[in-house]
Amino acid sequence: MTNGKYAVEHHKYSQRLTELEKRSAAAKQRQEGKKSPKAHIGNKIRGIKVKRYVSNGERVLKLVILFSLILLLMFYIISPYSKVKDIKINGNHDLTRTQVEKKTTVYPGRFIWGVYLNRHKIAQQAKQNSPQIKDVTIKVIGPQSLKLTVKENALLGTAVMNNDTYAVLANGKLQRTKTADNGIAYKRFDGHREALATTAAQLGKLKPAVRNGISSVNYQPTKNYPDRIIIYMRDGNTVYADLNTVGDKLAYYPAIAASMKDKGVIDLQVGAYSYGYGSKDK
Repeated sequence: MTNGKYAVEHHKYSQRLTELEKRSAAAKQRQEGKKSPKAHIGNKIRGIKVKRYVSNGERVLKLVILFSLILLLMFYIISPYSKVKDIKINGNHDLTRTQVEKKTTVYPGRFIWGVYLNRHKIAQQAKQNSPQIKDVTIKVIGPQSLKLTVKENALLGTAVMNNDTYAVLANGKLQRTKTADNGIAYKRFDGHREALATTAAQLGKLKPAVRNGISSVNYQPTKNYPDRIIIYMRDGNTVYADLNTVGDKLAYYPAIAASMKDKGVIDLQVGAYSYGYGSKDK
């Protein structure tokens, strides 16, 4: 009897102890559950701090690089390494390299950045300094190298007026010269500078193949044709033309000359017709 009672009490004690262990484990689990969000927040804060450090580092690095580049640029600007050392010139035919450098004022020793920043002004001044320069473009092709591309007003020939010799350009402008070339000889324009300029501008429209076939141009106005010019061709033909329209009409000269049986006169003053020398049908 006593043993049975003792067994019952022992069983109850075991159950109570088991229940207490379960409660303790549950309480511990609840405590761990409460601590886990805090740990998560802490990890998140640490991650934010790391990202902030990385972002600040990148920002500082960018500023360092930027200021370094600015310092290098400033050093380059004031150093001899920014001076022009090599100049390549393209497009010049009548003008020499030395003449291009002189008229553009672009020469070795100038600061390359100064030339580039003022390139448009330099081009304008070059055209004013030399009527032969139609245009010039300036490009930087290296730390100390420039490329000048020149467009010229073609040199058509020479004219003597008032004992002065002038180079006649394709744009109609005149430029004093000391030597006569082998181009077109403009004659009898003395005192008629405007007529010469108009004639030259008209002939400047022609293709070189036609223009190079002209030996000389004489200004010979008449009462009926006050703007008449007489053109002597190198192939032996003579052309009568109006100085205001000769550039357009003389473009057809090759075809007209090819249709002629003998050398003669081509009249382009009014319309276009031709006849041989000595022909009565004039």
